[in-house]
Amino acid sequence: MTTTPRATFERLHGGVESGAVERLCVKHDLDLLVVHGSVVIEAPLRPPADLDVACRFRRGSAQDVIGLINDLIDLTGFDGVDLLVLNTAGVVATARALGPQSVPLYEAERSLFTLAQIAALTTEMETRHLRLLDLKLMAGR
Repeated sequence: MTTTPRATFERLHGGVESGAVERLCVKHDLDLLVVHGSVVIEAPLRPPADLDVACRFRRGSAQDVIGLINDLIDLTGFDGVDLLVLNTAGVVATARALGPQSVPLYEAERSLFTLAQIAALTTEMETRHLRLLDLKLMAGR
């Protein structure tokens, strides 16, 4: 299993065309699958070391994270998949994963990615002052 994160991203993107990504998402009861991070940034400060993938499970699903990671590895042939589960991720991580440079690979319904992105970025902006206040309190100021 030796490949680069960029080649892996291209292979995964090819899985969108072939329907393999949709089958994987249906199998794992996902409504959203996104690639983010250094592999999709135009000029990262250093070459990507892994493939950052974010997913969102449908409500009430079993959320077999290990099974999903194994299936992503099988699909891409790359064991450097870094999975972020949006259902349980923090505000900042979610906003970064769904940021402007992210690439949606699967959305169960049209515009689902856009709606999730707007919600994540809005929540991050509206709660920023609370995170700053926490930092000040921890610093004793």
